[in-house]
Amino acid sequence: MAGLYCTTLSILYCICIIGMANGAEIRKDTISVEEFTEMKKMMTNLLEKYQAQERRIADFEFEIQTLKSKDKIENYSTEIMMEKEKSEIPKTKRDLPQDISSFRTSNDPNDNTNENQMTQHDSNLHNGKEVRIVPHPTESVVAFYAYMSSNENSPGTHHTLIYDHEMTNVGNGYNKHSGIFTAPVEGVYVFSWTIFMNQPGEYMSIEITLNSQPVGASFVHGVNDYATVSGNAVLYMQKDDVVFTRTHTTYVPHGSIRSDTIMRSAFSGWCISCH
Repeated sequence: MAGLYCTTLSILYCICIIGMANGAEIRKDTISVEEFTEMKKMMTNLLEKYQAQERRIADFEFEIQTLKSKDKIENYSTEIMMEKEKSEIPKTKRDLPQDISSFRTSNDPNDNTNENQMTQHDSNLHNGKEVRIVPHPTESVVAFYAYMSSNENSPGTHHTLIYDHEMTNVGNGYNKHSGIFTAPVEGVYVFSWTIFMNQPGEYMSIEITLNSQPVGASFVHGVNDYATVSGNAVLYMQKDDVVFTRTHTTYVPHGSIRSDTIMRSAFSGWCISCH
């Protein structure tokens, strides 16, 4: 476009020169100052128009390049979104059931269960609802808590304590009839027991045992007031190992264990890492 304009300008310039020359021949090859000034003015105007046109052309070219760059950016963004959507498709396919037998089969030609299941599944995929297989938890939950519903009067040595009122027994490991906890799974367990004496001045030693072997003990003795003691133990247990509390095997207890609405003698345990 700029080249065409320059060609036009050159032609006009030649016409001006020829016209002035013809006029000069008529006037015996002489050019007046007025004619020269007029010709110079015409050339100046043409030059200014040419420069203005060049600036406009440069502006147009810059605008065109800007629009092209913008189109490239938009196209690139569109491609990124398309690739992202494509990447979600394999993810959805991975979540589909691997075994076709998960869909119920039937020889009954009137049974549309399979077709309905597939239609619902396709509808979920279309609506963006992916089928996800939730893994089963690897750890088991085991916990129990029980207390004595009444006093244990004057127990002797080597006497198993029975907490007959069961409040919690997740995993069914505790037996409220025997006072024994049997580990349903292998793991690390925490046990806690609390004993109240029935009268001031009474005393007693309580053992906690693992498979009938003492693994901990607590002693309670209140001289002038009611006395209480709590104990804790953290034990690693194999499946079917047993834990229970009892009075000391050789230290003779003196008094009774109290358990009522005011104070509860209790036994509890829970698994902190079971498999």
